[in-house]
Amino acid sequence: MTANLRVGSLVTWNHRGGSASGKIVKIVRTGKLKIPNSALELKASAEEPAALIQLIKEGKLTKVMVGHKLATLSRST
Repeated sequence: MTANLRVGSLVTWNHRGGSASGKIVKIVRTGKLKIPNSALELKASAEEPAALIQLIKEGKLTKVMVGHKLATLSRST
């Protein structure tokens, strides 16, 4: 449920290689979400917010940042 996701939430999502996890560091509800160190941007709206996520690998936060729509994320347990 996206209503329960907020900055600081630990989340998981599916991708080509399986699943990944991370920590939400920013949520954008209008305009565009710029992904640091990338040319990528995600459009965001009140209906489809976008999240900037710090990737977790082997149980530790990395410096890698990714972006996803909140609707594609699940709260990590």
